[in-house]
Order: sequence, then C-alpha cells, then structure tokens
Amino acid sequence: MNLKHVFSIGLFAFGLSTSVSAQEADVAVGRYLPPEKDSVIEIFKCGEKYCGKTVCIKDNAYQEKEKDKGVVGTPYLDHNNEDPRLRTRPNLGMVFISGFDYVGEGVYKNGRIYNPRDGKTYCGKFTSLDGGNKLDLKGTLCSLSFIGKTNSWVKLSGVNLDEPKWDCTFKTKK
Repeated sequence: MNLKHVFSIGLFAFGLSTSVSAQEADVAVGRYLPPEKDSVIEIFKCGEKYCGKTVCIKDNAYQEKEKDKGVVGTPYLDHNNEDPRLRTRPNLGMVFISGFDYVGEGVYKNGRIYNPRDGKTYCGKFTSLDGGNKLDLKGTLCSLSFIGKTNSWVKLSGVNLDEPKWDCTFKTKK
C-alpha cells in the first residue's frame, strides 16, 4: 500500500470518528420534563455549545396567591431576576442554560444555569443517561463547586401538550 492510500484511509477514519463523536454529543438534544413536571425544557445546539430554553409552561399565569409577584392571569415573568431591567421578560421561551461544552461520555460542562425561581445564575454540568432519555443536571455555586443540587429530567413522552393548561412557544395562539 502506498503512502497516498494510507493517508486517504486515515482521513476517512478521522471523518468517521468526528461524525460519530458529533452524533454522540447531540444525543442530549431534545425536550425534557423536569421533576416538577410543570414545564418542558428544550436542549439545543447553539453554535458549538449546548443550551436550553423553556418551551412550555403548565398553567402559565399568576394565581391570586401570587399577586405580589405579578398581575393575576398574566404569564409568568422573570420577576426574581437580580437585574431590574430583565424582570419583565417572560419565562416562556427564556434561554436559561447556556455555554455547555460536550466533553465526552455523555457529559456536558463549563456552562451556566440561570434559575428563574430564585433569580440566580449557577455553574453547572449535565450528563445524558439512558441513550438521551434522561439528563442529570447539576447546578453549583460558581465559587464553591462542591455546593450544589442535581435534578433528573426525563425525555418528553406521554404528555399531551395540546391540553389548554400547557402554554408552548410552538403552539399557535387562539
């Protein structure tokens, strides 16, 4: 075998491993239910990184008991944000997971997780398990990475998002 053939085989093998690696990294892309089952989160590719946004919220309106946080009957806003200018942005459609790198073996690191429930941003990592059917998302204090919390999300299935209680970015408004 001459050098040209060896080089061609090497390039082919490299291309094959790169595409397998990209497919492996994209296994987490999809829609998930967090433990509260009150929203749907979509993990997507944002450039070379991975991000996440809220694409559905169940019962997306302030209730009477929450009138100190927002106008009753209106969609939830980012009212806990530390930046007063962002407190009027809707939670629905918000990108709150950003900048994650795929590092191999189902692990994504070096990203940020914004929690609209407390208005704080955390450092984080998530791990794709069970062929992408489950994500373990861990948020930690950026200055003390050993202090944090892990949530397990499951791939969306068996939930009827056409029900009126679900407000979704991809549903046409009536």
